[in-house]
Amino acid sequence: MSTPRSKTRWKSLLWGAARILFAAAALLFVVKIFADHWPEFRAGWRPPRPAYVTAAGAALILSYLYLLQISLAVLRRVGSRLSFRGGLRPFFYSLLGRYIPGRFAVIVGKIYLYERRGVPRLTAALALAYENVFAAVGGFAVAAAAVATVAAGLLSWRALLPAAAGVGVLLVLLQPGVLKRLLGWALRRAGRDELDAGRVLGRGEATAFALAYASYCVISGVFFALFAAAFVPLDAGLAVRVGAAYVAASVLGYAAVFTPSGLGVREGLVVLLLHQYLPPGEAAFLAVASRLATVVVELALAGAAAALGNKEAAVNRRASA
Repeated sequence: MSTPRSKTRWKSLLWGAARILFAAAALLFVVKIFADHWPEFRAGWRPPRPAYVTAAGAALILSYLYLLQISLAVLRRVGSRLSFRGGLRPFFYSLLGRYIPGRFAVIVGKIYLYERRGVPRLTAALALAYENVFAAVGGFAVAAAAVATVAAGLLSWRALLPAAAGVGVLLVLLQPGVLKRLLGWALRRAGRDELDAGRVLGRGEATAFALAYASYCVISGVFFALFAAAFVPLDAGLAVRVGAAYVAASVLGYAAVFTPSGLGVREGLVVLLLHQYLPPGEAAFLAVASRLATVVVELALAGAAAALGNKEAAVNRRASA
C-alpha cells in the first residue's frame, strides 16, 4: 500500500519527467525545421564574420556582468554587502542551476551560496525574491514592446500601444501594496515566511530595479542581433526586429518554469517570431547556435568564478598562516 509520501515522490518524478519531455519535444520541433530546410541552408551558408562574433560575445559577457551588478545591488539594499569577487560564485554557479527543471535549484543553490559568504538566510531569500519579481516585471514590459516590434514593425502605433501597455502594467505591479503580495508569493516559493511591510522597497527604488532588469533584456537583444549578423546579412531595421524576437522569446522562455532555462521554448519562439523575416532554416540555426553560445559562455564564466575563488581562498590561507 502506497503512503502519502511515496505518492508525493511519484507525482514529483512524473512532473519532472513531463517537463523534460516537453523541452525535448520543443527542441525536436526546432531541429526538424532545421533538418527540413538543410539543403537551402547549406546552399546559402557563409562563414561567420569574426568581428560580429567577437562583438556578440562581448555583449553576452557584458549582459551577465551587468546582471551580477544588479543582483549585488539588490542584496545590498536588503541589508548585506558582497564584493564583486565575492558575488561571482553565487551568481554564476546558480545560473547553471537554471538547466534543472523548475526554479528550485536556482533558489536553493543561490541561498546556500550566499549563506557560505555570510549572508543571513532570510536576507538571501528576500534578495532572491526581489530579483525574481523585478526580472519578471521588467522583462514583461520589454517583451510586450519586443513582440509588438516584431509583429507590427518599428515606430508604428500598433507597436507603441502594446509597449505603452507593458509600461503601464510595470507601474501597477510596482505599487508597494502589489509588490508586497508579489514578494510574499516569491518568498513562499523559496520556503520563507511572509514579508513584513517595513522591508518593502519604495516605488522609486522598485521602478529603478525593474528598469535595470529591462535594460538587461535590451542588452541580450543586442547580443542576438550581433550574433545573427555574423551569419546573416542584416540591415538596421531587421537587426532590431531580430533582437526584439530574441528578447520576447527569452522572457517567455524564462516564464516557462516547466522547462530547464526555457530550453526548447525559447528556440521555438525565436523560429516562430522570425519566420516572416528569415528563412526557417536560418532562424532555426540561429536559435540553436545562440543557445550553445550562451551555455559555453556561462560555463566559461562559472569556471572563471571558480578560479578566482580558489585564488582568493589561497591568499586568505597564506595570510592566516
